[in-house]
Amino acid sequence: MIDVRRLRLLRELDCRGTVAATAAALHLTPSAVSQQLAALARESGVPLLDQVGRNVRLTPAARVLLRHADEIFAQLERAEADLAAFDAGRIGPVTISAFPTAIVGIVAPAIERLRETHPGIDITIVDVMPPDCYDMLIGGELDLACDFVSTHPDDGRFETIGLLDDLFDVALPRDHPLACLDRVSLAQLADEDYIASRAGTACLQIMLAGCAVAGFAPRIRHRSDDFPAVLSLIAAGCGIALIPRLAGLCSTDRVVLRPLVDPPVRRLAVALRRGSGGAPHRAAVVRALVDAARLAEAAAPLLPGICPPVAVRPVGAQPAALA
Repeated sequence: MIDVRRLRLLRELDCRGTVAATAAALHLTPSAVSQQLAALARESGVPLLDQVGRNVRLTPAARVLLRHADEIFAQLERAEADLAAFDAGRIGPVTISAFPTAIVGIVAPAIERLRETHPGIDITIVDVMPPDCYDMLIGGELDLACDFVSTHPDDGRFETIGLLDDLFDVALPRDHPLACLDRVSLAQLADEDYIASRAGTACLQIMLAGCAVAGFAPRIRHRSDDFPAVLSLIAAGCGIALIPRLAGLCSTDRVVLRPLVDPPVRRLAVALRRGSGGAPHRAAVVRALVDAARLAEAAAPLLPGICPPVAVRPVGAQPAALA
């Protein structure tokens, strides 16, 4: 293995011309310089110096080595610059897990902002749900996990930073008797057919808990984790659905969204390994997620009255999916 420090000494000799001048420039003795150059020759396996009278001259092999040395030193300079940037939080890899609506409403806007403020941070997004995301977090495959507070493990390995409280609204067919109301109570929806997400999902558990508080168990007729499919089923008269506001949906020409009097809430947070948030690049990403969540919460639509809707989008046009 070639010692980089000895390569620097060889380059200095090439610049200074003599061992004595090289020793003086580096505050070494001529003997120490000669010993280091001899060691470099042994490491490289080729003669590096020819004796010319009382001076030395670099061999052709030494010239070849110096050409590589210049690239090596340039790369070391880049490495030092990258380490300084990493230490300042300007670069570094960060892998985030999130469910679809969090990706749409929080993570993607945060990434857009980070591209402006921290373009050197390399972010990877994976759609992984609990408990797998927490296993990956502990295993180092993830740095951050956007999840629901209700599914966050209660142990000392993790710390949690709150993002937002995501309210649920009710989506109704436009000709539904309650569609003309400014607000709807869950109790008024006790006899409806429901379109809900799959068993075991956090959205379903939150919906069931909200209905239980209102005094009934919903009659679930259809299940889908995809918002365009849910809107299509509502438009076809198959039932109603509770939609988290983070999905960013608006009323269409066939489906209306109405706020609930006492809406179910899903509380979102970002989890990370305890103590890992001190890394500047991770801290920058967490700040961006918190800022994006605050903007999403502030921009949550004030849902329109029945006529006219704020925005008309064809059923099936939304790219979001139920988390």
